[in-house]
Amino acid sequence: MNRTVKLKYLCLLSILFLSLSLVNGQEIRIKTALEHDSIWLGDQIKLLIVVEQTAGTKVEFPQLRDSINKIEILKRSKIDTSKLAGNQIQLKQTYLVTCFDSGAHYIPPFYFRFNSGVHTDSLRSNSLILFVKFPLVDFKKGPVDIKKPFTAPVTFKEIAPWLLGIILLGAIIFLVIYAVSRRNKNRPLFQRPPKPKLPPHLIALQELDKLKDEQLWQQEKVKDYYTRLTDIIRVYIEDRFVMAAMEQTTPEILVGFKNLKTQIDAKSVLELKEILELADLVKFAKLTPLPDKNFNMLTNAYLFVKETTSESVVDVPEEPVKTMASEAEVVDLKDKKEENQL
Repeated sequence: MNRTVKLKYLCLLSILFLSLSLVNGQEIRIKTALEHDSIWLGDQIKLLIVVEQTAGTKVEFPQLRDSINKIEILKRSKIDTSKLAGNQIQLKQTYLVTCFDSGAHYIPPFYFRFNSGVHTDSLRSNSLILFVKFPLVDFKKGPVDIKKPFTAPVTFKEIAPWLLGIILLGAIIFLVIYAVSRRNKNRPLFQRPPKPKLPPHLIALQELDKLKDEQLWQQEKVKDYYTRLTDIIRVYIEDRFVMAAMEQTTPEILVGFKNLKTQIDAKSVLELKEILELADLVKFAKLTPLPDKNFNMLTNAYLFVKETTSESVVDVPEEPVKTMASEAEVVDLKDKKEENQL
């Protein structure tokens, strides 16, 4: 019997030493800690769990519930792994906890199961105590905040709706005022900007080109031809010299040019006089000029516009000038002499 008991004790001791050697061989260290030993009622604090072990050993962390006694768990992090010296690694997990009950609160040890591939066992961590302080209340003043409220900085996301609202309101007010103003002036709400007006000499030359292409006097529409010709010249005079040429007679226009000797020479006045006087005879005396005469009056019109063009205008179209020059070459001085003899 004694021998049997001794054998049992020897077996138990050998198993105990073997397990201790396995645990020490694995070198597993477990530690739990709090940021502070005490907090104010309702304050938050971090609970840290650190496990140091050799690589290859599987350690199972405890699954903590929503609370530890009266300490509430607000948030838990993932298990973070980092490498230490040699074959050692560190596992770390953080819990954010709080408590709304004053006094000393006991945090019991946490049990960790580990498996080395050959042996399975469990270890436990150290225990902790968290002191929760209740703030002193002056009953004369009444309850006050534990901490003073702090002001958070204003972000653009918060003020963006107000800015957009102010801009939109300003745009609506502007549109209303603009619409009322346009309505009072009997103008449309939206209107395209007017196109820039061409210089008077360009308009006159373009109209003379159109008149030439229409060939009215060749179609025996002599009166229409001279009516159009004098209208083109009168409109040009109004825009160029600021004269009411459309409402004046031929003598009144010629008298008006006597006061503009510095702006127009005698030759241009003579060309204008020939055009207007012949046009009056055609329109009122039913005179039918010769074809050469009709052509000469168109040439005189080109010459009058070209010679009286403002010096500040430089973009004169080439085609009317070339046409005028070529036609001036065709109208020889012989025709002028014959007219003077008549």
